[in-house]
Amino acid sequence: MTTKTQLQLRDRVLNIMKKDDSFLHVCLLKLFEQQTIDERQIKNSVYRNAVGFNRPDAYLLSDYSIWKLNFLERSMNGELRNKLIKKLGKYALQLSFYEEVVAVLDGLKDPTLIFTRIKNEIEVDKLDPTITLKNYLNYKKKEREKALREYTKKKREEKLREKFRLTHDIIEGTIVEIESKALKIKTTLENIEVYLWFPKFSIIKGYKEELNVLQEFMIKKRMLLYKLEEALGKKRNHNTP
Repeated sequence: MTTKTQLQLRDRVLNIMKKDDSFLHVCLLKLFEQQTIDERQIKNSVYRNAVGFNRPDAYLLSDYSIWKLNFLERSMNGELRNKLIKKLGKYALQLSFYEEVVAVLDGLKDPTLIFTRIKNEIEVDKLDPTITLKNYLNYKKKEREKALREYTKKKREEKLREKFRLTHDIIEGTIVEIESKALKIKTTLENIEVYLWFPKFSIIKGYKEELNVLQEFMIKKRMLLYKLEEALGKKRNHNTP
């Protein structure tokens, strides 16, 4: 098939997709079928194989597909249908290469046969029979947003813990208390246990700040050692007959 003929076929796919709901759903499920098994399970796109959904669309179009496979007899209307048409439009050229899609386009194959085959071959989540497409899409969107917030929070906490560990390693002490604005660190100077306080913002703002904390610690250490030597000197002088 020539490039010109393929592009003409792509245009036919685009045109019929807008007019025929059965053909629209065939296009959706055919793309979903091209996703790998693990991509369908995680409802995302992870392989650069130029088939199926691209990564930005994978979550949403997977949700559409799962709902449709649960309710083959139900239609998609209004804004949600228009959104699906707009999303699928970018895949028209890919769809024009699939024999089943072209067969439906030419009236040579019943869309119901494709729906039934894909439903029998692909296992998807079973949905509550009363759930509408709109409610299902909103539910999945909120579910992903919650997961993203939890992931972001976890990564932020891991980053903070790593900086605390880094600071701990630098000053060779033990973090014994973390308050809203300060960090209490227990360390040992010449066999004497010492508690040092550092403003927490100086710990978590960056490595440069941690070097400043280290410098401050070394100054305090020298002062404590000086006071220790001074106290020992006075004690020696006092004990001298």
